[in-house]
Amino acid sequence: MSTGTTTLGEARPEWAQRQERERRHRRAKSRLRLPFAVAAACQAVLLLWWAAAYPAFTAAPPDGSAPLYAAALRAVHAGPLTLGQTVAVAFGLGYLVAALARFGVRGRHSAPVALALAALPPTGSLVVSLGPAVPCAAAALLLTGAGLRLLARHGEGTARRGGPAQRLDLAALFAAVLLLALTGTRGAGTGLVATLVLVAALPRVRARLALLAALALAVPIALALLGHPADRGGSLHTLRAADLALARHTDPAAPADPALTALAPPEVWAAAGADCSATAALTDRWNATAARRGADQLAAAWRKLLRDHPDRVLDARLCRGRLAWSAWAGGSGPHAATLVPDTAGSSRGLWRPLHAAADWSRTLLRAPQLDWLLWRGALWAYAGLAAALLYAWRHRLPALVPVAGAAVLATQLALTASAADQDYRSMGAALLVGPLLATLATVRTRRAA
Repeated sequence: MSTGTTTLGEARPEWAQRQERERRHRRAKSRLRLPFAVAAACQAVLLLWWAAAYPAFTAAPPDGSAPLYAAALRAVHAGPLTLGQTVAVAFGLGYLVAALARFGVRGRHSAPVALALAALPPTGSLVVSLGPAVPCAAAALLLTGAGLRLLARHGEGTARRGGPAQRLDLAALFAAVLLLALTGTRGAGTGLVATLVLVAALPRVRARLALLAALALAVPIALALLGHPADRGGSLHTLRAADLALARHTDPAAPADPALTALAPPEVWAAAGADCSATAALTDRWNATAARRGADQLAAAWRKLLRDHPDRVLDARLCRGRLAWSAWAGGSGPHAATLVPDTAGSSRGLWRPLHAAADWSRTLLRAPQLDWLLWRGALWAYAGLAAALLYAWRHRLPALVPVAGAAVLATQLALTASAADQDYRSMGAALLVGPLLATLATVRTRRAA
């Protein structure tokens, strides 16, 4: 029959179609209301932190490991840069809350968590600090939110349709990988690993994800080719020297290398090997000028160690990467505890009482008994992963686990390979993403689309 080709929408009267369009419009507005409200509330709280810490709560690390971040700092000054960081993190918190809502997490569970993350001293002061860890944490929020929203579209069968919402998610993912790539080698490695996980878990958008990630990771390479004054050596020589120090401590009977004793006396190498949690155990006491001159000899000695005793190199990297995997700080050596940088001397704040209150609250929560809960991100990485596992088991959605954990897992792997100390800011991604992912445990039944 010819009438069999008439669609249901065409058969419905005009007033019914108009009501359906209005319902869809109201539904879209209600979905936007929650993330905008969360982002606005978090921005208001973070502005208080910014006013209390102006121009920045803690100073940028002077090791030259993130030359593009240092260039941005020179270009726009500390105050505007930290203000931009508050905007990025507030948007990322709202965006991730919106992504979790697609999986049934109610705003009354996720919104208070996001607001607490903006208000608590460990995360609030992190956002207004200088250092590449802050854009890395903001990128983790964007990357996790984009991955979850793309996975939700895959489950709804709308991944191939495209549309403005999907283009926004792909743009957020591109911005996240670009932020990571611009923060240095560790950030680029984080972005690469996270993208590989997402590409494997999201087959419907695999080609677009790979292309966008490749473009983002190519940006710092292009800048270097155009003559950006990046530190091409990075911090590799300090990481390699710390590996050699632990190897010498493990095998004290090995003959001393003259190239190494020129950098520091044998007793300094021995002490640094006994305190393997940070490269500073050695670099605080070595001859920096001689280290720069002997970089080639140092690299040759490290390559020999990697060839003959790769287990000792892995031992050293795991010792310094303890921050990424252990909820408790190490018990030996002055550098084994979680590093919480002191307030920068230039941090005065726009209003002195507000600055004093922020500094007091941050100092109060630095009690050693609270270290595992507030300052080390490993606990929250595991809590978020456990909630994702629980949700995946309840709803038969195994792809949720790699998508939800991609950014945090990539951060942990990158720290294992290149951690220089136990600075809590390096696990900022887990401190911000983990608690929000934990709200997945509150979902028992899937909300209707």
